[in-house]
Amino acid sequence: MDRKYWYWINNLEGIGNVKIRTLLSLGTPEELYNMERKEFECLPVLTGKDIDRIVSKDIRQNIFEKYQKDMENNVRFVFPDEEDYPCRLKELYDKPYILYYKGRLPQNYVRSVAIVGSRRCSEYGRYAAREIAGILSEAGACIISGLAAGIDSEAHKGALYKGGYTCGVLAGGVEKCYPAGNFNLYMDIQNRGGIISEYPGESITTPGMFPLRNRIISGLSDYVIVVEAGFRSGSLITAGTALEQNRTVYAVPGRITDVSSKGCNRLIADGAMVVTDFESLPGELGLSIPNYEKNIKNDIVLARDEKMLYSLLLDFTPKSLETLVNDSGMSPAEVLRSLTCLEIKGIIREISKNFYVRIQ
Repeated sequence: MDRKYWYWINNLEGIGNVKIRTLLSLGTPEELYNMERKEFECLPVLTGKDIDRIVSKDIRQNIFEKYQKDMENNVRFVFPDEEDYPCRLKELYDKPYILYYKGRLPQNYVRSVAIVGSRRCSEYGRYAAREIAGILSEAGACIISGLAAGIDSEAHKGALYKGGYTCGVLAGGVEKCYPAGNFNLYMDIQNRGGIISEYPGESITTPGMFPLRNRIISGLSDYVIVVEAGFRSGSLITAGTALEQNRTVYAVPGRITDVSSKGCNRLIADGAMVVTDFESLPGELGLSIPNYEKNIKNDIVLARDEKMLYSLLLDFTPKSLETLVNDSGMSPAEVLRSLTCLEIKGIIREISKNFYVRIQ
């Protein structure tokens, strides 16, 4: 197989997945390259401008020059006919016909789990995403997500913290970190996992790219876990796509009063599997069960006052300094001193002025 023909068909302006799939019904990319204009005119999906681009010698030359430049710059991409192309995606009717990537592609023989959810998530959601990703990574799973703020980021972090592999699927090009605020995480993932996109490296992210990205997230996975999602969350699109792809969908239940849990609770009502606890989840997904410690790490020692305040923050609901003073019976100075110690130990966080929340 000459890779440059696959590259050519994937870099024709205005020729997207649907049109490429239709073109491939006529032959391989190399065979398409050698066809006459009249052979494309029988395809209603193609416009006259599309056919002009397909047969244009100038466009072909420009694309081949770009291909050569990418090869010289070690830009990495893979096509469906190649062995390294993820086998789960090969099953899909609407699979991407090229994947650009940085780092490593997911391994075909490793169980993959997508963890997705709301960008505007609660501390409970952040905690759940990190813990689920961490324990599944320890059990040997590959964690797939979309590198978005909120739940996606926490899932990636949970996997990396446990030394596992995680893959970030971008809506835009792999050279453009989106969102920009996740740049450090983006670098960590490509150094210790993989970054994937179906668009060339410098492609700018636009809103319409996200639903297309979501089919890759679910397509790369054996299971999809939705941690938090509102009624209109993009994560529900991912869940819907997963069901169309015959993937099993799990949802983390939340309080019926929480907007960020309404989507998950609806998924459960509609038949999604329920995440009931961390310990049993690996076994349910066919993974080995690691030695999981539910409580605070053994190396974190808490003083009596710190234990008191930590117990008051146990449900991941932010609480004010005033509430903690009233509930603990301690003085404001004692509460502030103990809260500072808990923050230093990394198990609570001040999320706004004088409001604190447990983070593990």
